[in-house]
Amino acid sequence: MDPRGGNYGQQARPFAPRAVIDGVALTEAQEQLAWAVLGAVLVAGLLPYSIEAAADGEETGGALVPEGHGALRVVWQQDPAAARHLPVGLRDAQQAAMNQALRTILSAHRFWIADGPLGEAPLILGLTRPDG
Repeated sequence: MDPRGGNYGQQARPFAPRAVIDGVALTEAQEQLAWAVLGAVLVAGLLPYSIEAAADGEETGGALVPEGHGALRVVWQQDPAAARHLPVGLRDAQQAAMNQALRTILSAHRFWIADGPLGEAPLILGLTRPDG
């Protein structure tokens, strides 16, 4: 990745199919949304999740979960080895904080995000918020 001027949307494209938890296929609309979402994740300096790296035990990153009607949930995947050794309360607090960070980042990029509780993984409904 080139943080000094690369096209993050273009750089995110190869990550889209690999960032989906359980390798579920994305619809065309979800794939377009995934490119944009993962581009914003890269701009923020975070890495997308990769199912290929997860096979080697390197699961950390922003993962995608396809939801109905073209939506994507963006979930932070913690390092599994570290998460196993943390007290449950600390692990859960870290998960909530990273999910909230993703919500804040994606909101700043003007994605349309469904309302949800603090710390819940954001559900991305579209590329831009509807006017209103």
